[in-house]
Amino acid sequence: MSDRVYNVLFLCTGNSARSILAESILNAEGKDRFQAFSAGSQPKGEVNPFALKVLGALGYPTEGFRSKSWDEFAVEGAPQMDFIFTVCDSAAGEACPVWPGHPMTAHWGIEDPAAVEGTDIEKERAFSLAARYMKNRIVAFLNLRHDAVDRLWLTTKLQAIGRREGLEAEEIDNVDIGLESALRSVDLPTEDLGQSSGKFFRFSDRQGNPVGYGGVEFYGKDALLRSIAVPAEAQKHGHGSAITRLLLRYADIQGAEAGYLLTTDAAPFFGKLGFRPVERTSVPEAILSTPQASGLCPSTASILTRSVSI
Repeated sequence: MSDRVYNVLFLCTGNSARSILAESILNAEGKDRFQAFSAGSQPKGEVNPFALKVLGALGYPTEGFRSKSWDEFAVEGAPQMDFIFTVCDSAAGEACPVWPGHPMTAHWGIEDPAAVEGTDIEKERAFSLAARYMKNRIVAFLNLRHDAVDRLWLTTKLQAIGRREGLEAEEIDNVDIGLESALRSVDLPTEDLGQSSGKFFRFSDRQGNPVGYGGVEFYGKDALLRSIAVPAEAQKHGHGSAITRLLLRYADIQGAEAGYLLTTDAAPFFGKLGFRPVERTSVPEAILSTPQASGLCPSTASILTRSVSI
């Protein structure tokens, strides 16, 4: 994934100053790794001339910018955003936009230079200060290691997918106490959690109430879905199905092709999600060699598989 070019959207209310600065600076500093865009929830319709003047003085691009609505990035064929940053100053009581269905990657609050009154010199000084702060944030972002950027991208993608399922996903440690407790409550194995190299998640509803857990281990192009547990009080609401779909989609964006899972009594449930039983003789050796398949689950447990693509 580190060879891909990431699309980054900077959001503000008016899309006339700070988000324009960010778009220009990232496109210059992050060339070949990032493609920056900007938009506003209530665009002013014109770019502040001081933003362009300061960008030019700093040697950054000044051509082709316009104040536009985020609606342009919600239509079919628009670039798909990998990262979304808001740049409003919430500390000053400024309303920062929330784009429904698109999780924010981070908030980079910077005071609005366009709000500064005074002489042109004072206004230009405010824009220069905002550009410097913005560049500092962008350079710090660019200095992240490739694997850290990939991890952030995966987290952002998972959050976006989760919201479409009505859930919030949070990566957790593989020896999380809540995870272990949930697994024991539904008689799923926990003995190998400490040695697992997989990714584990806690899922919550939109009110923040935990509704389940799940994990994925990767073996080349094959993914083992495991530790899918929904506490008794959260059952009968479709959370198990939603979590399974989320894990499949996560495996998909990680580059896996086939998903596997083991179950002793839930084959009919997973069958409704497209999983089918498979003979152990046709299961990849890496999956069969996992602690779950080789010892923790009974030999009578069914192994199910399906494509991770949904």
